[in-house]
Amino acid sequence: MPGFFWRQSSSLCPKLPESKLIYLKIILISLFIFWQIYLIFLAKHPTRDIEVYPNTNPSPSIIKGVTLGQTFVPTRDGLSQIEVMMGTYDRENNKDIEFSLWSLAPQKKLLRKIKFNASTVKNNLFHKFSFPPVRQSKGKKFCFQLSSPGSTPENSICVWLNRKNIYPQGEFLYNEHQQPADVVFRSYAQRPIIAELRTIISKNRGIMGQLWFFDTILVIFEVVQIGVFILLLNWLIKLLGKREPQTDEN
Repeated sequence: MPGFFWRQSSSLCPKLPESKLIYLKIILISLFIFWQIYLIFLAKHPTRDIEVYPNTNPSPSIIKGVTLGQTFVPTRDGLSQIEVMMGTYDRENNKDIEFSLWSLAPQKKLLRKIKFNASTVKNNLFHKFSFPPVRQSKGKKFCFQLSSPGSTPENSICVWLNRKNIYPQGEFLYNEHQQPADVVFRSYAQRPIIAELRTIISKNRGIMGQLWFFDTILVIFEVVQIGVFILLLNWLIKLLGKREPQTDEN
């Protein structure tokens, strides 16, 4: 290992003393390791929590006097994103729409509000709503709603539903009244990559579902990454060392 790490160090960069070259390598490799630790164990990313799918029929149009909503219960803290499958009736719409997120207990309270234009909605695709994370969201009941006072039947969008009410933890709401259906949507929570990977592993059976097996694979993966980084670092320093300064012939 020492030979692998320090080999040809004196000739890699002639202008840099041996001791300083060693310190430079130590600093760069340490920064790389710390960056890996941050990405895997500390940095939080949107990870899928709830998925209600597939779609079976469109909802009524979101027009003046109509509010569509869906209640749901996140299974994780850090609710930070909701995606709703929408429809445009295969036409161009340009009215403003309002998305709002509400907590329902102990009383209804507005948490987030996002305004967007119907022209940004793609037909029969999920539309993303991102917002600052709701830290303590696990196990609590929420509701998202969509309304558009300026929309008309000829210039409006809709959401996709599943008429079979496939999500028992929530309900589709039409003007605040429960209906026998569910909005097709996905919710996301902010979590570190390590937490999401452990959740995925725990759902498997046999050796693939053992945390010790997962931890071993993770260690091997990181060791390989560090080894590749060292190789690239040595190659880069060697490449720089071979470059000779240009001289003025005049």
